[in-house]
Amino acid sequence: MKKRYNVVCTSDVTNDPLYAVFKRLAAVKTSGMRKGLIGTKDEILAWAAKQNEKSGGFTVPDDKKAHFSDHIIQGKYHCLEITRSEKRSENAVLFVFGGGMILDSGQASIGLSRKISKLTGADVWLPFYPLCHKHDIVENVEMVCECYRKMLEYYRPENIVFLGYSSGAALILDVITYINELNDNGTGIPMPGLLIPVSPGSVPLNEKERERMRKLDRKDVMLPASYMDVAAEIMRCGHDVPLKYIATAHGDFRNAPMTHFYYGSSEVLYAFAPIYAETFRKAGADCVIHVGKGLHHCFAVTYYIPGCRKPFNEIIGLIRSDGKNSVL
Repeated sequence: MKKRYNVVCTSDVTNDPLYAVFKRLAAVKTSGMRKGLIGTKDEILAWAAKQNEKSGGFTVPDDKKAHFSDHIIQGKYHCLEITRSEKRSENAVLFVFGGGMILDSGQASIGLSRKISKLTGADVWLPFYPLCHKHDIVENVEMVCECYRKMLEYYRPENIVFLGYSSGAALILDVITYINELNDNGTGIPMPGLLIPVSPGSVPLNEKERERMRKLDRKDVMLPASYMDVAAEIMRCGHDVPLKYIATAHGDFRNAPMTHFYYGSSEVLYAFAPIYAETFRKAGADCVIHVGKGLHHCFAVTYYIPGCRKPFNEIIGLIRSDGKNSVL
């Protein structure tokens, strides 16, 4: 019997005056980012490089709000482990940040990682994967998968949750495709216990998919629909990359664990929600599409914005081993 997927409303801000005020302010604040993602590959990469200069690169926090460990992956990349104390929990989250594969959002995600660990009691592993300025998407997938394999030394696979937002959400889904590829060749890597991709993207394969994005473009205050076609060139980085790793919505999701997608109805990437759902159905995998009506890209991790706390607490509840929501 073919498994089915459900679509549920997680939040509705269509008539929320506070959210309307936020969206007007956000349109001004994020206009620079949206403009920066419009242009040729070289123009967009040059803009992103300037943004990354401001991030300061990787550093281990020196505060006492959590315990931090730096794991070196593949001999050259960092994966920051965040725990409440020096003793590890039985549960863990592989948390992959977004940024279109070109923006270094890792340092900005440390505070959110710390909050997730505090609210769930789980350890959080934050990979600082290589960006697509000089690396292709498969190199990113391999690095994140190596982080997961390192985690398997300390946690049972069913106790590991994959959580990602934007391009990081696409990356955790690509890792599922990659694990299937490795296992088809006899590797034998177990799947994690749960997937939570927040606003995952995908490169459009045809004009129908592009048209779905274009219809949502005027509603999206952060991400232009045109970027996803340029992203295909960026993610290849001049290499021959299998299509399944850039058209992520058409990946290989056999054996995937229960997956909870989160999409805002006012983001261009919402166009891929039904495509992911159908690909999961064909793979015999279960998923739920949580839709925030009127909400923006990656709304479910911006808990401080009106209308977003409820879905964020839902995610916290999914991660928690006892299944109960924590309230901020």
